[in-house]
Amino acid sequence: MAAAETTAQPNHRSNRHRLIEQRSLRIGVLASAVMAVAGLWVHVLSGSYALLLDGLYSAVMVGSGLVAARISRNVVRPPDRAYPYGYDGQEALYVLFRSLVLIGVLTFAAAAGLGTVIDYAKGQSIPAVSLGPVALYSIAMVVICWGLAWCHHYDWKRTGAQSQLLLTEARAARVDGLISGLTGLALLSTPLLQDTPLAVLTPISDSLLVLVVSAVVLREPLQAFLTALSQAAGASAESDTIRTTRAALEDLLAGLSCWLLDLTVMQVGRTAFVVVYLNPNQPMDGASIDILRLRIEERCRQLMRGPVRSEVILTATPPFASS
Repeated sequence: MAAAETTAQPNHRSNRHRLIEQRSLRIGVLASAVMAVAGLWVHVLSGSYALLLDGLYSAVMVGSGLVAARISRNVVRPPDRAYPYGYDGQEALYVLFRSLVLIGVLTFAAAAGLGTVIDYAKGQSIPAVSLGPVALYSIAMVVICWGLAWCHHYDWKRTGAQSQLLLTEARAARVDGLISGLTGLALLSTPLLQDTPLAVLTPISDSLLVLVVSAVVLREPLQAFLTALSQAAGASAESDTIRTTRAALEDLLAGLSCWLLDLTVMQVGRTAFVVVYLNPNQPMDGASIDILRLRIEERCRQLMRGPVRSEVILTATPPFASS
């Protein structure tokens, strides 16, 4: 009876966290759709490609939010025959491909801006940017973005600070707000260049702004891409995580007549995969191994404060050669 209640509590908490996560993602999709339409509309009115880049970034957030909502429902599903190691890898793949799309959008925008600068250097005429709607647009977008970032971050903490989906969307909303604010400020400051030595750059200030924004913002999706790529490729977790996990399990196994030969820890999305290699000094049946695995999994869950999947492998030989 007690075991059933213990199992029911995590399941109830997991269901509540999933509902919070999905609600937050739906809010993000609606807000991003509003920002994407506004960015494209203001681009048509002003002729600013920097604002078009802002709108395209929001459009990517719409698509990623829809995909994230689907993945949010999948990652909590238990392993089955279709996905024998669980659905957790979908979260890492989501971050991976979302980052690739953002890198593509930023690269395309930078190439277009560079092309405009080259055309201006060749003497071609560059259409002027209308600043009429820029101020109102920038203020509105900054308010929406930072409100959305706060909402995602708040819900991320409410769900145990585990969801890579919410954390990624919160960071994206902050970046989008930064793009909107800096773009609007830079465009509205352009007339101040008229009586300065930089007046010659006024016709291409919008394109130069696109280049600067693309270069600055590229760092965030590039870092996310490298992290997700490492997870999807099955790379080991950070050495600090392995050391703390080893210390915790050595303490747990001290009185259980088992030698801890080695262990591996891999982080995939919000879930940690822990494989423990043990050499028991007395016979163990299947039930004993199951109990041992559950105790190891519970200790790792307390240590990592997130979902954990574990496997126990009994062997007399360390799996990895010492370096």
